[in-house]
Amino acid sequence: IKKDEWTIAIVGSRKISAYGRQVTSQLARELSQTGVTIISGMALGTDGIAHRECLKLKNRTIAVLGGGINTDSIYPSSNNQIAEEIVSEGGAIISEYPIGTPPLKQYFPARNRIISGLSLGILVIEAAESSGALITAKFALEQNREVFAVPGSIYSATSKGSNNLIKLGAKLITKTEDILEELNLKSSIE
Repeated sequence: IKKDEWTIAIVGSRKISAYGRQVTSQLARELSQTGVTIISGMALGTDGIAHRECLKLKNRTIAVLGGGINTDSIYPSSNNQIAEEIVSEGGAIISEYPIGTPPLKQYFPARNRIISGLSLGILVIEAAESSGALITAKFALEQNREVFAVPGSIYSATSKGSNNLIKLGAKLITKTEDILEELNLKSSIE
């Protein structure tokens, strides 16, 4: 496998539920084990969990930031350790913003187009009705990328957006093989 030939973005809620945490851990770990490079935004919740699972396996992951690439600009600052580990494991931290650019709210939607653009498809784990993950899904559709979503409880506010994506045609994901089959990667891996 060529480095980054197969890439999947994993995005979702910052306020992730226990269910979302479990699903993110499992899918990120299993995708990474198959040689897929995971791309995310290094935010709290879903993003951080996806990156950490790759790092536990000593596998490559890519983080796209909504600010500059320097210690003072990483948001949240508690993810500075993750950033260091990503680089030490051969991954990448990228941004379209100059060093020293603060992580302002308006930069995050724009960085989501890069997350989807670098990926064969995006996987939405949990997303509320006004989630940034839905912005990433919109960019993915505009960029002709696959959109995958994990179903969540009909009672959970953090699943309303992802459940709606499924109603609108996103591929429902219940296991890693669903993604690999949809992207015709399963036979390449075996």
